[in-house]
Amino acid sequence: MSIFSFFNNKCDICKRKIKPIRKYINDKGETMKVCVPCSQYAERRAFRIKR
Repeated sequence: MSIFSFFNNKCDICKRKIKPIRKYINDKGETMKVCVPCSQYAERRAFRIKR
């Protein structure tokens, strides 16, 4: 984790810099950062919440 990781908090779906960011896991096992408005889309696509 780099010192400037807070600059890279973009939503992977809409590409906006919005907080809070939720983390989901896609079908390939990769972590996705998703904003709250796009989280409904992510849950419909059956992405799993990373805990």
